[in-house]
Amino acid sequence: MPPLLLSLRPSPSPCLRLRRLLLFRCSASFSATPSSSLAPYHASFDRRMALAGIHPHHRIAVGVSGGPDSMALCVLAAAWKKAAGRKAAGEEGSDASAFVDGLLGVVVDHGLRPESSDEARLVRDRVRGMGIECEIARCEWPDGRPKQGHVQEAAREVRYQKFLDICIKQQIGVLLIAHHSDDQAELFVLRLSRNSGILGLAGTAFVSQLFAPNLKYDGENFRRYGVLLVRPMLDFSKDDMYKICRGSNESWVEDPTNNSMMYARNRIRASLRNLSTEGTFLSGVHKLISACRLARTCVDGTWSMIAKKSVSILEYGYAVIDLEKLDPLNVDDLCLLHYLAYILQFVSQRHRPLRGRSARLLLDYIRTIPCKAALTVAGCYLCAAPRSKGSKVLVCCSVDWMESSSAEISYKCSYEERAPPVPKIDQIVLEGLLQSNQFIQNHSNIPFAYSKSSIDVLNKAKDLNIIDDFTLEKLCYLRTDEQNKFVAKEHKDEEHDMEETKFPDCNVLSLCPGETCHFMSRFLITWKAPEDVNEICLHENEEYLSKICNVNLDGSLEVRHMVDADWLFLAEVCNIHSVEENLSDPKVSSGKMQMDNAPHHYRYLQQSAQKALQILKCIPAAVRRTLPVLTNMQGDIVCIPSIGFRCCPSLSIQAVFYPRVPLGGGYSSYL
Repeated sequence: MPPLLLSLRPSPSPCLRLRRLLLFRCSASFSATPSSSLAPYHASFDRRMALAGIHPHHRIAVGVSGGPDSMALCVLAAAWKKAAGRKAAGEEGSDASAFVDGLLGVVVDHGLRPESSDEARLVRDRVRGMGIECEIARCEWPDGRPKQGHVQEAAREVRYQKFLDICIKQQIGVLLIAHHSDDQAELFVLRLSRNSGILGLAGTAFVSQLFAPNLKYDGENFRRYGVLLVRPMLDFSKDDMYKICRGSNESWVEDPTNNSMMYARNRIRASLRNLSTEGTFLSGVHKLISACRLARTCVDGTWSMIAKKSVSILEYGYAVIDLEKLDPLNVDDLCLLHYLAYILQFVSQRHRPLRGRSARLLLDYIRTIPCKAALTVAGCYLCAAPRSKGSKVLVCCSVDWMESSSAEISYKCSYEERAPPVPKIDQIVLEGLLQSNQFIQNHSNIPFAYSKSSIDVLNKAKDLNIIDDFTLEKLCYLRTDEQNKFVAKEHKDEEHDMEETKFPDCNVLSLCPGETCHFMSRFLITWKAPEDVNEICLHENEEYLSKICNVNLDGSLEVRHMVDADWLFLAEVCNIHSVEENLSDPKVSSGKMQMDNAPHHYRYLQQSAQKALQILKCIPAAVRRTLPVLTNMQGDIVCIPSIGFRCCPSLSIQAVFYPRVPLGGGYSSYL
């Protein structure tokens, strides 16, 4: 079945359908003054953009699928930009043939069907006909088409990655997506069926910060690249989208896969559509979602304030929580778990929610004062901080998790001679934070603060008269019905995965002179090219150089995390009393470092090891194991850059703690 159809028309064959679509004319311009029927939509859009801290002069991208939602978003965004341009120029009209300045439509061609390229071009041409520059981003699937049942999820991940790539390339800091209130209702029921708590039931954020998976060189430094993802249509319904398109004389296309009952969202959408005619059901659902979003906004503000006074981030990639300043016994479960989740996600750079048994263990652990035990959870290792007598908790990466994930989230950074500058979004974030803080001050009471599950949230909403008995009954039914389908599908997928799962070989991350890698998405390791190094090797003879510097034949080194034997090796090197002993001692000569007749190198090696060991003694043992170490293929230690150890002065290798995603996951707003 072809995926795109003209709205309210039967499905023709692909070729005939394309001919009809191509012949359908779109309006190429907007009227100078919005019609009275569309004026409320334009006004609401203006308010939403101002609430996000976004102004018409900002460079903006719009995600476009060709459906009524994204086409309506194009209508409002273009009118908003054009109105500001006319006002600034003092003109009554503008050139209808020119593209709107600073606005770019992005169509993603997923490439999962033969006709997708033709459809993408059709949508692009329609958007350009509206006066908006538009380009197509084509997806590639090097590992083949996603498995059945995972297509939508995989397509979504690739789609947002393409959005990010284009925004970074075009120096765009804001990406608009056409999610609306009906989407929020569907997500609300979906998360009810997964037993999400109040934070999950708040739905998608109004504004959130997206970060590129890899750091890039911007000409001077390596920096995070990202954009602000904004959903300015959350106050509008699906019917509003159709009205905006019709009122602007814009056509759209429908995706027939939205009618397939194979997908959970489609089943929920059909159920909500049937119930929308029943009294106040849909309005009650939206009131409940608004209450959940209010709770989420307040919780976000609370955890952020608590974190500022109780958490310290150390340069070696770990965090320390001051239990006395945190006072966890007097912080409610909701805020405390949110606080802890963000700290663990930051330290591990593993951005998954904490649920079930893990959440309960973590809450019980942090409330045991003084802290005496240790806990491994969510990719992190927690224990009492040294010399704190249990009043502080140390949070660092779990070595077991690092070993299983190092190949997955470690990568080489790309150099670009003229990399585009990072879009300046700091001012937008600042304005958004001011709006959010004002909102929190005006709403001191957090609804559902003590609700432990989705059922608790529903019952509390009924007690607060947010929803009525009918709405409660139907939401409980939808929750149970979809939950049963989800559990059945989950078991089926697990059986299928057990049969199909193949464990890939673990890739080793290697580094060459002039390259930079991001180890575990946490440590930025840079090896300066030889021509940039001021120091020279103590050996002028290339034969000695290869022996002492101990690099691989291709000049590379391998990166791994530190093990206990590494600091034992440093202690061993420090105990060498003289070069003569070094050359005569069989235990030392059979150790990590390759021996030859170069006493000046051993003096340097010993001094480097002594300094490194002094630094290492100040770092907790659990944290030491997470530091990056560079070795050759034989396993000989060549450099431990975080503590300044290197076997030869010609090796200019540095490591700094620079996580891909900042504490808290970046800026977000649920207003």
